[in-house]
Amino acid sequence: MGLMAALMLGFVGYLVWSVSFPPLAGLTFQTFTVVNSMASVVILGTAGAWFKFQAEWRTRFIGWALIVFGALLGGWVGYKIGYDRGVAELIKVYGHIPGGEFRVPTNSGIQWSLMLGAVMANVMALGYHVWRLLRYDDPGDF
Repeated sequence: MGLMAALMLGFVGYLVWSVSFPPLAGLTFQTFTVVNSMASVVILGTAGAWFKFQAEWRTRFIGWALIVFGALLGGWVGYKIGYDRGVAELIKVYGHIPGGEFRVPTNSGIQWSLMLGAVMANVMALGYHVWRLLRYDDPGDF
């Protein structure tokens, strides 16, 4: 459930930012906004699926912090992996591209960022949940 919510909301976040900020802003600003907006809605989707509001506030806070860390780390690492592959595909298709940087994020970078961010956020939440189950033997705690 968390993975599905994270992927769907992350795709919506990408669509909102890709329409709101055209590529005129430059690679760094647009990349920052696209990856972080996808990560923020991945955080919302994952947290909504994993949170139990009956749990203690420290437990919820640690779970939320791990989800945030996983979504941001996965999003940026995935973007780096996918961006390199996307640039390689563009060069293969269009031949040698002389000088300069690409001004828009590549499609491969966006796809990898969304997938890896959603997976990492859910892995962190699941790992924390399993750790609490093993440590405290209370399935309703988180």
